[in-house]
Amino acid sequence: MNQSTYDPCLLYRNDNSFGVVGLQTDDTLLLTNDTFTDVEQVELEKAKFMAKERELLTVDTPLKFNGGIIRLLPNRNRITLT
Repeated sequence: MNQSTYDPCLLYRNDNSFGVVGLQTDDTLLLTNDTFTDVEQVELEKAKFMAKERELLTVDTPLKFNGGIIRLLPNRNRITLT
């Protein structure tokens, strides 16, 4: 993972896998492909690091992040944070 020069809590990776990780206090937000997600899971288990189960943003499943709600709007290909 590389650390953003703009924000030390923003990590990214772009090789065979793709991942952008946003960290905020006790919340983590990921934008990844399956390859990155698989590698991350292996590394978490190897380090014996406990983490919550991942939640996937869908039209029917909004996500809570940093006190806000992230929603995927149907038929608009838009994401909102309120």
